[in-house]
Amino acid sequence: MKPNECSSLEEIRQNIDLIDREIVSLLIKRGRYVMQAAKFKNNITKIEDQVRINNIITKVTAYSKEMNFDSSVIEQIYRFLIKVYIQLEKETFINSK
Repeated sequence: MKPNECSSLEEIRQNIDLIDREIVSLLIKRGRYVMQAAKFKNNITKIEDQVRINNIITKVTAYSKEMNFDSSVIEQIYRFLIKVYIQLEKETFINSK
């Protein structure tokens, strides 16, 4: 999946800004599901599930390879994303008790 060819740096930046808006919207949507997940866990230690984390990393790096993109970049982004969402889920868990 290649981006459209742009004729200027300004056009590139405009496209990146549009994509960033979509990304933020999807991150919020994902975060809201993460917060819901806290309701289904009876112990805070259940939040950080290494098997689930490994499955996510395997899945998203495979997606990036299918799209001919550097899977290590996607892995780094997702490891950070998961770390932040784990913290969000823990805070949600604590605040719901």
